[in-house]
Amino acid sequence: MSALYIMEYQGTGGSLGAGVLYIGRGRILGTDIGRSRYEGTYVERDGRVLAKARITAGRNSGFLVTGVTLPPGQSLPIEADWPLDFADGAIQSVKVDGATVHVSLEKIGDIP
Repeated sequence: MSALYIMEYQGTGGSLGAGVLYIGRGRILGTDIGRSRYEGTYVERDGRVLAKARITAGRNSGFLVTGVTLPPGQSLPIEADWPLDFADGAIQSVKVDGATVHVSLEKIGDIP
């Protein structure tokens, strides 16, 4: 599963975003078009990927697709419970500080 992924997401009111994530070796790292950063961990259990991460706003305050404005350097928790084949382009749900965001992931390539 150690790979780089294209991430596209949709939040409240149809707002859209995109970014890139590394998911592998129990780690999640990434960024999005608004320069927010993603960092966290995951475990594989019972055919699922269980992730806990944080989104941190970059140097400009981040207006999140959940409708929240996040000041620079501030973070919010993210939780996900996905099937192992999450990178097939299907819509998956993610909780960002309790608000649902719909995410699709597509594998770019493996990272050894």
